[in-house]
Amino acid sequence: MAAQMAVNSGASLWGPLKELWETVEGAVWRRQAESVHLLGLQLKKHKPHFLSLFKNPSKSAEQRDKVRKASLEGISIQGQQGSRLLPEALLAEAFILSDLFDMGEMAALELLLAGEHQQPYFPGLTRGLVAVLLYWDGKRCLANSLRTLIQSRHGKTFTLDLSPELVALTTRFTDELMSQGLTQRILTLVSEISVTREFERLQKQCGLGNEKHRKEVADLIKECRLSLAECLFSWTCQSPLSKDDTLALIGHLETVTAEADGSLDNVNVALVMALLYCLDVSFLEQGTEDREDLLQALPLLTEKEYVSAVHSRLVEGQPWKLPGLQAVVRLAWALSLRALSQLPQGAALVEFTEGDESLADQALLDGVFLFLTEGVLGSEGFTQEEFYIRRLHSLITDFLALMPMKVKQLRNRADEDARLVHMALQMGTEPPTPLRKDLDHLMILIGEFYSKDPFNLELALDFWCPSESLQHTSLTGSYLGVALQRPPHKQVVLSKFVRQMGDLLPPTLYIPYLRMLKGLANGPQCAQYCLCLLRTNGAPHRENLQGAVAGSPVSWDHFFQSLMLYHENLRRDLPSADAAHFRHPPLRGITQRELDGLTAFLQLLTTVVTWSESARLTLCKHPQWTPVVVMLGLMQCSIPPSLKGELLHCLAAFGKSPEIAASLWQSLEYAQVLQTVRAPGQRPAAGIEVELNEIESSCEEYPLTRAFCHLISTLVETALPVNLGVGLRPPGLQPYLDFLRDAVFLPFPTRAYRRAAEKWEVAEAVLEVFHKLLRDYKPQPGDFLSEVVVQQGEQVPAHKPPGYSLMFHLLNDSPMLALCLRLLEEGLCLLDTYAPFPGQKQLERAVLHCLCLLDLALQKQVVFMDLLRESQASLLVSPLEQLLQGISARSRRADHIVNIARYLYHSSTIPEAGLLSAKILCHIARYPNIQTRLVGDFTHDQTVSDKLMAGFVECLDNEEAEEDVEKDDDSEPEKGVAHTRHETKVHILNLLITSLELNPPNLALYLLGYELKKPVSTTNLQDSRH
Repeated sequence: MAAQMAVNSGASLWGPLKELWETVEGAVWRRQAESVHLLGLQLKKHKPHFLSLFKNPSKSAEQRDKVRKASLEGISIQGQQGSRLLPEALLAEAFILSDLFDMGEMAALELLLAGEHQQPYFPGLTRGLVAVLLYWDGKRCLANSLRTLIQSRHGKTFTLDLSPELVALTTRFTDELMSQGLTQRILTLVSEISVTREFERLQKQCGLGNEKHRKEVADLIKECRLSLAECLFSWTCQSPLSKDDTLALIGHLETVTAEADGSLDNVNVALVMALLYCLDVSFLEQGTEDREDLLQALPLLTEKEYVSAVHSRLVEGQPWKLPGLQAVVRLAWALSLRALSQLPQGAALVEFTEGDESLADQALLDGVFLFLTEGVLGSEGFTQEEFYIRRLHSLITDFLALMPMKVKQLRNRADEDARLVHMALQMGTEPPTPLRKDLDHLMILIGEFYSKDPFNLELALDFWCPSESLQHTSLTGSYLGVALQRPPHKQVVLSKFVRQMGDLLPPTLYIPYLRMLKGLANGPQCAQYCLCLLRTNGAPHRENLQGAVAGSPVSWDHFFQSLMLYHENLRRDLPSADAAHFRHPPLRGITQRELDGLTAFLQLLTTVVTWSESARLTLCKHPQWTPVVVMLGLMQCSIPPSLKGELLHCLAAFGKSPEIAASLWQSLEYAQVLQTVRAPGQRPAAGIEVELNEIESSCEEYPLTRAFCHLISTLVETALPVNLGVGLRPPGLQPYLDFLRDAVFLPFPTRAYRRAAEKWEVAEAVLEVFHKLLRDYKPQPGDFLSEVVVQQGEQVPAHKPPGYSLMFHLLNDSPMLALCLRLLEEGLCLLDTYAPFPGQKQLERAVLHCLCLLDLALQKQVVFMDLLRESQASLLVSPLEQLLQGISARSRRADHIVNIARYLYHSSTIPEAGLLSAKILCHIARYPNIQTRLVGDFTHDQTVSDKLMAGFVECLDNEEAEEDVEKDDDSEPEKGVAHTRHETKVHILNLLITSLELNPPNLALYLLGYELKKPVSTTNLQDSRH
């Protein structure tokens, strides 16, 4: 009995499951030798865990009695001789944990012992809090293992190129799990597990610690739910579900509700995509070698009962909680029926396939395209999975290709609605309501969907193929460097859709169509096709386009002529800045609808020229259009800041080409977008500075300022003219840098923001410019000479390089340095809450830019100060490490370096911040006098000291840092997270080595746990597990 009741010190609900995950990961993802044999053993051992998925060992009176007596009689622990007496407090916690998670008392005791053993890796947490983390980490390992096993199956959608032996093993094992009711078990768990419910239970038993512990527990629970949902998604990607399982999945989705913003959460998106893959037959078009085998395994073709059951459930079933979600599933089913009807085997299903039209109509009536845009695309997790994107691409393109008459009906209805709206406007009556906007929503869906391409799939290429007119103009018989060949029928249909939707375009569809084109132009080849389409639309083109309308509203000719007309009119008669000209526009003003149209065009133009170098050069050098001149001219007119912002974003896209950037700098200076030529002390009378202080600040929105920062950021990376403004003012970028620093950066914390996230967007945009300028700066002896230039017969001091100015401000107790340090402090306050807030990503990037500025200044300051000393200039600067020891105005303590070090604590979520923090500490720690102060600052506040220690431990102990370090290629522009973590670890170890060479007390002794208040030799070191 004693042997049977021995405690597993590794915790049966954590240690073995972690070992299982490492084996599965090693076999499938790392492809380790001997992995198949080890995996087979692990699967045999853990099969009960998979079959009873997430079920805890049950309680028993025998176990409870054994644990209760462990303080008097002791208890056996596996791997240890004899019995071990356990304290009463530990046993009391075990009973609490047992009740909390409804698990056996021995399992709860094992978790606590494992938590006690793991405590050194979780500074500041009790064994009970660590046990909670281990409990959910065990569940996570099991769910991730199951998902990976299912992903490795042989199937119809993807392959991981694993050995046949391994694929056969995992396919056989997962088939058995599925036959034992895995789908129903997963759906039950997804419904039952909830972060809110789990937190309520943990809160009652004091099972939640500080903010970081709460976030880690919440993240583990969320990952468990998502991994379980992705198990079903991965299964349906590879193999069909049975009839009962499919109906169970539909039944679950009938009860799904949306988030507050109308989108689905990540778990529900995974389940929706699982069902969409269940109903998918588009893979049959691919004509792979195993097509016949896949046909035989497809219940849609082999089981009439399957089709009948799904059809009746979707046609006659009760209304779902989300009608839009029901519409998506109905549309997917309608398209599957249409595809089946075109197969020879589909003849037997004619009674169902005849209903595809009515199903599609019902889906359209329930706003299927609007829900796909808001509910599915709006979900945070949608763009993180490649096969979600591929399936939605298939859904959209199948609708356009398989239901062309339905698309034609949508266009006819849109044309009729546009005619009614036009008549109502002419007669001065209200337009009829409500109007169906199905085609608008379809175009907007296409635009939104293809505008994001995180995996660089460029799926929008399916909508483009060389037209006859383009083929005739090609003297070489190729287009875009590709030999001409007959494109697939589906591609021809989609290309025809894009062209025909732009023919005789009604005004109501103008903006949705431009938004669609913007999405379809997203990618290098797509942008080139879009460039050619809009160029071809502009004028009759040879014999093939004799009927074309020269004034087509969707062409480069029309766009740029419109821009020039607006410029001409607005330049002659500028309405006052505060005139309410949106509601009652003057003769030459811009109405709100025109504003929306211009914005849509500029965004399309920005997308095309961002992706295509030839588009930038072609459009910019066109003698009639002159886009840069016209756009800079419009910048001087009285138009809303939002439109000016779009103009600057567009100019930034043009500025990606070096030959355009150089002339763009001169044009920007000539147009005086920023008033750089004025008498000393004179306030600007016009330009962006006036707009920022008088218009944007009063509106509490800053689109123009952010766009200007983006433009300067692009231009300084491409070209940095030293003679800018020569002849009119001292040449150089100093006026631009002064504006960005004094008018944008320094006041940004005190400005009002209608949208909270914009505060951090402004900070990130301006700091990015500073970062690039300082990164590219190399101190030169000439920078420190007092040079003058002759200006209007007078000698005036010449401007210094922008990097020099930034170094000067960072090596002085300047407002700029103070604000950088304050931003780091505020960033910590927000990140320490571990709660999402508006603009979080932008704040994180702003923090990274601040840390980069400090790191770069520390790197360059030695050369800078040496050259300054040699030049004997009267300039005064201080070493940055001394300035960082100054008093914070906010906390009234010298805690700047402590704040920088605390970013190590957030390295799990912002790895780059941890690396930069370690680099800065390495720079500073070389000075013995600073080390002594640092130790005092690090240990002054016990709470902060615990966080600092936890940060160092987490960075040094990070397992991810040890993975694939050798494979990382430094020549790649972006280093992987694993490489960043590895570099962080190296810098911390260097910090320890450097510190050990200095007299105590020093950072190394503090981090290694020595007693700092008495001689080092008197410290009694113990094994960390005790």
